[in-house]
Amino acid sequence: MSDPELDRGPNGTSPAAARTPGLVKRLYREEWDAWRKHYRKYFKYAARALGAGFVVGFVYFLVRPDQEKKALEFVIRALKDIRLEGSPLVLALTLFYHNARASAIAVTAGWIPFLFLPILDPLLNGGVLGLLVSVTKHQGLDVPRLVLTKILPHGVFELTAVLYTTSLGLYLSAGMGKKAVAAWNRRTNKPPVGPPAVPDPTNILESCTDRMAAEPESLARNVFRSFVLIVLPLLLVAAFIEGFITPLL
Repeated sequence: MSDPELDRGPNGTSPAAARTPGLVKRLYREEWDAWRKHYRKYFKYAARALGAGFVVGFVYFLVRPDQEKKALEFVIRALKDIRLEGSPLVLALTLFYHNARASAIAVTAGWIPFLFLPILDPLLNGGVLGLLVSVTKHQGLDVPRLVLTKILPHGVFELTAVLYTTSLGLYLSAGMGKKAVAAWNRRTNKPPVGPPAVPDPTNILESCTDRMAAEPESLARNVFRSFVLIVLPLLLVAAFIEGFITPLL
């Protein structure tokens, strides 16, 4: 057996602990590469959908105030499992669970090829924001204050997570479409465009280049990894801001 003292690094840290920062750095560096090469174009589509949803929602409820109450009641029913009277910690964890579940559903919708259903998520979120701003305006309240104190602090992180989630879902939907086309070509005996890359299915930490070259075989793994590295941390930060800080503003 080896001496534990001999297994420690020069700073007294174990090899596993010494490797952890390097591994995390590598994971996020590769995620950045994936963002630049694959997700960024879908992120732009998601941002436009969010903006369009906000404009349509705000204008519609601004000219149709009679529909505000029905829409607001629908939103409240959808969020009925979030208990605002609990402690800040319970509220934050509940918000995190609710948003993580909604994001997972949005990504899962990307399994359906060609339809790009995840784009509905930012559209709906934008519409809800437009509704809230319209209600605030009709009640004669301070709209800029609402945005700066009740939406922006946690919304910076939460809306970024929504857009990134949509990017993953659209990437998945596009990849599934490619997979469906490839399957159709095989059935009709059409030759493939090029030899498919075959990644190691057991190595989730393979390089970004290897992962992305294997599309669409490793689509689910790519999306899951990006969801864990980016979306969940953003939602966690947003939930704790909304639970602990927003009520004080």
